[in-house]
Amino acid sequence: MRPPIEVTVTPESEEPTWEVYQPGAVRRRLDRRTRSVLGAAVAAALVANAGVAWAYWTVTGSRSASATSGGAVEMVLRARSDLDRPLIPGGTGNLTVTIANDNDFPIRITSVTHGDGKVVADNEHRDAGCRDGSGVRMTRTAFPVSWEVARNTVGAFTIPDGLARSTVHDPECDGATWSIPIRASGVRA
Repeated sequence: MRPPIEVTVTPESEEPTWEVYQPGAVRRRLDRRTRSVLGAAVAAALVANAGVAWAYWTVTGSRSASATSGGAVEMVLRARSDLDRPLIPGGTGNLTVTIANDNDFPIRITSVTHGDGKVVADNEHRDAGCRDGSGVRMTRTAFPVSWEVARNTVGAFTIPDGLARSTVHDPECDGATWSIPIRASGVRA
């Protein structure tokens, strides 16, 4: 079982030292106008981030059905090929699956299969003449997994060598990132 990917951001440098707190120094409070401007900026950032999250969910074509206690949950979403390791003709590559659980309960994903739809290359490669699919397929019909996705979170998982590309060489497709429609089944954890 592979745990979800966790990202830790480390600052490039230490905090600046030119502002040192002096005991007994009077600290200025923010005036009303400054607080209003900062409040509006925070609200705008929240709205923008919510819009990005909604767009991500919509673009990936994700759908989910509600589940009863212990019942099955089925999610349809798109996955992609590994950005760091492009598929080469006759080779295999990792399948990266991102699952957004917007339910108020945790989900355990138990299997991943090919979903309805076509395998497509990214826009840049399609514009260059790369055909849909171009011999890219999942290496198995079903992948049994055991992935825990906590409530109201996003989990990212990798299926090693989950994709394969045929030996037919389409130069227009070299270096493409592929979107693969998948179906992920699981249960309410």
